Amino acid sequence: MQYTIKFFFSFIFLCAIFLNSSASVVKSDSLYLSGNYFEASIEYERMIFQAKNNTDINYFKYKKALCYKHMGRFYDALNELQPIYFSNPADSLYHLVCYEQSLCFYLNGEPARALWKIDEFFHRSTDTTLFRFFLPVKILCLNETFQWEEAKNSLLQYVNMQDFSPEKKTELEETVLNVYGRKNRPRIKSEKKAENLSRFLPGSGQIYAGKEGEGVINFLINASILTFAGIQVYNGFYITGYLAGLGFFNKTYHGGIRRAGVLAAQKNKELMAGFNSEITTILLSNTEETK
Repeated sequence: MQYTIKFFFSFIFLCAIFLNSSASVVKSDSLYLSGNYFEASIEYERMIFQAKNNTDINYFKYKKALCYKHMGRFYDALNELQPIYFSNPADSLYHLVCYEQSLCFYLNGEPARALWKIDEFFHRSTDTTLFRFFLPVKILCLNETFQWEEAKNSLLQYVNMQDFSPEKKTELEETVLNVYGRKNRPRIKSEKKAENLSRFLPGSGQIYAGKEGEGVINFLINASILTFAGIQVYNGFYITGYLAGLGFFNKTYHGGIRRAGVLAAQKNKELMAGFNSEITTILLSNTEETK
């Protein structure tokens, strides 16, 4: 009788754990689907803690990373995805995790690492039908790293994978070739060139980066300081000319050089944002056509 009671209570305890676990999964998914990503991420963290096998842990980490992605916390999403390891590339979750990793790398401003993750997936996976799944992110990352020819070929490949009529494919191919034509590609600014120009003539690097007004002001400031220093030295005020004049000029001169590089980088981001927006329009139009 005593053993029967112990077995009965053990059975109740295990059932309670199972039901509570199932309820937690339903609650987590419900919060996620309703857009309460922060609350859902907390629930998925609890599920990770309660999980008893790697398969469940990997799945809940993946779901938690999706919550972070929707909140714009791409670095945190990557921290959840990076430790997930798959010994078998045929695992149904493998391509989803790899895709989210590559996408979050791109959104986090790391296109080169996104391309590395995509290439790793292409190398490990034997399911070539999934390659189409990664191509849009790959194309955007190739653009960000200025690999125009490969980006163009990847977009043409993506177009050919769509279920379009020959006429539609020809039209899209012509659009792609036109967009990636030399005259239509973004005119990327060299950060090194911008810095060297400002090193040779203060303000010229800013003008090269597209900030003409700032470049002129930078030139006038540096010229004024040098003029002040020269006048002080000419009048015999050597300490004032050196400390107040040349000392201040050293800061504005080198600061202007660094600023020119920053402006060139910002200009490139603006150019790439506009160009990738155009490419995204093509990608989305292809997706909508195939629905």
